[in-house]
Amino acid sequence: MYYRLSDCRIMKSEKTIIRAAGIIDAESVQARPGAILVEGNRILASGNPSEIGSVEDCKIIDLPDSLLIPAMVNAHSHLDLSHLGIREFPGTFRQWIDEIRANRVVSRNEIAESTSKGLQLSRAGGTAIIGDISGSGSTVPLETQRDMDFAGVSYLEVFGIGARQTDAVDRLHRAVINDEGDQSGVRLGLQPHAPYSCGEAVYHAAATLGRPLATHLAETLEEIEYIAHGRGPLADLQRELGASPDDIVAHGQHPVDWLSQTLSTNAMMVVHLNYVEPRHLDWLTCWETTVVYCPRASAYFGHPLEDFPPHPYQNMIHLGINVALGTDSLICLDTPDRISVLDEMRFLYQRDNADPRTLLRMATTAGARALNFNPQLVNLAPGPTSGILALNIESENPEDLLTQTLKHNDPPRWVWGPLSAKEMCD
Repeated sequence: MYYRLSDCRIMKSEKTIIRAAGIIDAESVQARPGAILVEGNRILASGNPSEIGSVEDCKIIDLPDSLLIPAMVNAHSHLDLSHLGIREFPGTFRQWIDEIRANRVVSRNEIAESTSKGLQLSRAGGTAIIGDISGSGSTVPLETQRDMDFAGVSYLEVFGIGARQTDAVDRLHRAVINDEGDQSGVRLGLQPHAPYSCGEAVYHAAATLGRPLATHLAETLEEIEYIAHGRGPLADLQRELGASPDDIVAHGQHPVDWLSQTLSTNAMMVVHLNYVEPRHLDWLTCWETTVVYCPRASAYFGHPLEDFPPHPYQNMIHLGINVALGTDSLICLDTPDRISVLDEMRFLYQRDNADPRTLLRMATTAGARALNFNPQLVNLAPGPTSGILALNIESENPEDLLTQTLKHNDPPRWVWGPLSAKEMCD
């Protein structure tokens, strides 16, 4: 049983002060105890309760055992796979691809239902803005996201190497021509799937169409083998899908090198980057590129493999690269009741002892910038808000409140909002 998005809306038109054990966002707001004065879709003031003071004709909500944080951004998800639920990794990336191809839904109604389930689970996870991948090759996920008034970008994913690039380029052009635009707060994006499944013509076409761009990049060693040598399990897959010998080309390069011309001249969101070399980080600092890291998904697939360095997300952030969090699909998660980057934060804190405030930035403002939404929507300073979440804490515990929540496993609770996509455009 899933609730409608409207069921979780707690938005009130009257002025309300929400008081809690603490409040924190990724940028400038932090107070213990804390309070937020909110009305409609705007935060009017935030800070210590004494700074807010008393407000005439104002409702009061007291949450003494909660930490308030902004609503969050999931920069990369595959919601049309939500019907598959959580599944055990079959052993190899190629076997996983085969399972997905064999079991993903294909009818309009089934795709819409699976995407709807994913959006509902995302709301349950405290998500206000989402970057979703329409891996079905249709715009049904985009239509579903608009019908459900859930802000974000729905990236149409295309595949095409060799002679099949023409069809992929045609699909991109048709999608853009038929799109009604982003007035609804749900934008059409374009995603050439990955360097091993899309040729240069597909990337070039996507980059010229004026829509948000994303791609999977340097996700697996199989991808690196394919781009460098034109062989391995992904080359076998392309042949099974109908690629001719001339379609499978050894470029003699790392995937980031192969895609560098596109990345250096276009704003683009690149997902995963599990296997990169030090020079690539220097390049990324000069490019208008956001990296999206999906830590639970990487762990699910066993990345990085033994003898390879850990994911360099912390080095990337230190160098000034915008790094956001994503969840990938429900398949590789461990929270059947929600899809949430809060759980990605917890994973990184517990595995790497990562800085809690940095993790909150990855889950909020970094994701907003990745999807070209106003970062103010996901912080607690005065201005427009996409919603406010409460996380359980032990108020008498002297430990940092955000750190406490990263040791927990309970879901967030909406205490204000979430705003609809249309309200974010107002």
